[in-house]
Amino acid sequence: MKLKLTFFILALLSFIGAKADVIPSSYYSEPAAGTFYLYNVTQDKFLERLNNNFPGYRTTPVAVTLASSNGNYTIQFSDGMYLHTGYWNNQYLWTDGESAKGTIHEWSFDAIGGLSNTYQLKRTVEETLNRITGTFYANGTNAAISPTDDCQWALITESDYNKYYYTNLVDQDSSIPSKFFTLTPTEGTYYLYNIEKNGFICDGNNYVGLQSIPVALTIISDGAGAFYIQLPDNGYIHTGYFDNYHVWADGGTTTASGDYVANWAFESFHGVSGVFFIKSPETTVNGVTGNWHLHATGYSNKGVNAWTTPDANRTNYAWALISEENYTAWQNSFVLDEATGYTATSDVYNVNPTVKRTMTANVWNTLVVPFDMAIPSGWTVVEPTSFSDGTLSFGTASSIEAGKPYLVKPTSAVTSFTATDVTLKKDLNPTAVGTGTTVTMSGTYTKIDAVPEGSYVLHTDNKLYKVNSTVSLKPFRAYFTVSDPAAVKANVISLNFDGETTGVNSLSPDPSPVSEGSIYNLAGQRMSKLQRGVNIVNGKKVSVK
Repeated sequence: MKLKLTFFILALLSFIGAKADVIPSSYYSEPAAGTFYLYNVTQDKFLERLNNNFPGYRTTPVAVTLASSNGNYTIQFSDGMYLHTGYWNNQYLWTDGESAKGTIHEWSFDAIGGLSNTYQLKRTVEETLNRITGTFYANGTNAAISPTDDCQWALITESDYNKYYYTNLVDQDSSIPSKFFTLTPTEGTYYLYNIEKNGFICDGNNYVGLQSIPVALTIISDGAGAFYIQLPDNGYIHTGYFDNYHVWADGGTTTASGDYVANWAFESFHGVSGVFFIKSPETTVNGVTGNWHLHATGYSNKGVNAWTTPDANRTNYAWALISEENYTAWQNSFVLDEATGYTATSDVYNVNPTVKRTMTANVWNTLVVPFDMAIPSGWTVVEPTSFSDGTLSFGTASSIEAGKPYLVKPTSAVTSFTATDVTLKKDLNPTAVGTGTTVTMSGTYTKIDAVPEGSYVLHTDNKLYKVNSTVSLKPFRAYFTVSDPAAVKANVISLNFDGETTGVNSLSPDPSPVSEGSIYNLAGQRMSKLQRGVNIVNGKKVSVK
């Protein structure tokens, strides 16, 4: 049966609904002779030498060499020049100091109280620079005669920077958090997971492939610190050559045979805990001799290859071992909470999420979730199907699709629900219906602090309201927009549902409880008395001639 419901749309007043991170001080070093990156903590950038001999900042690290002299340090750039003080065109800091010119200057690193391994970089000069004699503080692009906020420096070694950089990169690229990785390889059964591609090693018809579903591999010690990697069909991953591929999945033995070897060492990936390079012993493949490193090239049956020199800037050489127990724990760790929302940069496969989304019984609730699911028992679920002449029609949905918004009316109140073995999809899929003038129903996985003005939101009292002020919307909900608001005559939209609908009977234009005698016109304005024409009194139409 069809039930045509008219919602009077009025203004809703409201719904109940920094600074960039710097590299942590745990990666900073004390001053010492050696090679470092000189990092400005305030700017979150590194000191560099510009071509015009002035210093500057950059976001990627630049190596400088410190040499100690009487407790102070010279700071040398890779081209042999030094950081020094001078004066030209209001500039007190230079990068063209050469020992032959006698312009090498020594700098002291003065600890800043309360900040771990953070220093003011200063030099006291006896000569006069632009009529100024005294102490100059390096702030990156110049030098100040008194410390500024930019005069906060840290020294970071290449090793520590890589550990910081790749730890953060792994956290960003990987769907599976590093806390589920095995820290030390041992004999046993594992899934071998590539960080960047979010894929698991599998047998790709004699090549080594990647796929989203984990494959149990057996790790067998070679007795000398390396391991054989056995596939489910009892073949081994080994190095070889055919059609530009240097790694194979059909090695039938754990020992060297012909032009391939099958034992692999797990070497720390830039010091990141639980992440490894996987490399072969030195061997010659297709005329090239070296240690071959496994790397991921994509989701295909030839998805893994090997090269002798790993890419220093990406994580396609970063691998993790995940036990079946930890993988199951990760699957069950997804809690999509309406209090915090959900964001993702890529799809996440094979998880068992719990969704904390409250829905009131026997009234319509908007809902969007990032995975496909069957409709639970006791839920009536409808989706927009058309919009014409001011009427938005809904039809019964056969299932719930990821990213697609719906109206849901459960027979019992909902606080949470679960799903098993689903893919969390990162993209939303708004539904637009209508010809000419269209209505779009858009979902959100995160809190919207201000729903676009002129949009419509469904409140828990089964009333639809037009937004004309700051209105927030919690995650896993949806709102409506009209392409031509003028087409919504007298601020009235009719909602037409296919199928049985109950519990949507008392319709009021006021978001607060309706008091006796509350009167509104069709524009949603509250009136002190009945006016000629159509009035809304306690949610019902009253005509006055």
